[in-house]
Amino acid sequence: VAQEAVATAGADGVQRVAIVGGSYFFRPAQIVARAGQPLELRLSVEPGLIPHRFVLEGPGGQRLADVVLGPQEQTVRLSLAVGTYAFYCPNRLLLFPSHREHGMAGVLRVRMDDGRVVSSAPVGDRGPG
Repeated sequence: VAQEAVATAGADGVQRVAIVGGSYFFRPAQIVARAGQPLELRLSVEPGLIPHRFVLEGPGGQRLADVVLGPQEQTVRLSLAVGTYAFYCPNRLLLFPSHREHGMAGVLRVRMDDGRVVSSAPVGDRGPG
């Protein structure tokens, strides 16, 4: 079981976490944040030839972010409700499995301030992506 990374809040009250993408992984792949506070995701990718994206889906499957990962770090700022959010790379090459199917995926759990998780059910693959 992967360790959970906890988003840390700065003096400005904004929670921040850095996410690095690479050859079929995101690090960290398990993130915990608090509801009711802005969350900043700092996205970067390891050098390589394979293009990657970062997609964040809400609990209902709606896309909240879709960012092409490149050499420059990019920031996504969100305010999220309590719940479980999937993130993944949907890229694929022709008829090969998607990067998500290769394991380039993770989970962001947004909890109440007291640390309780309302929905901790695993987020499954929603088909081809």
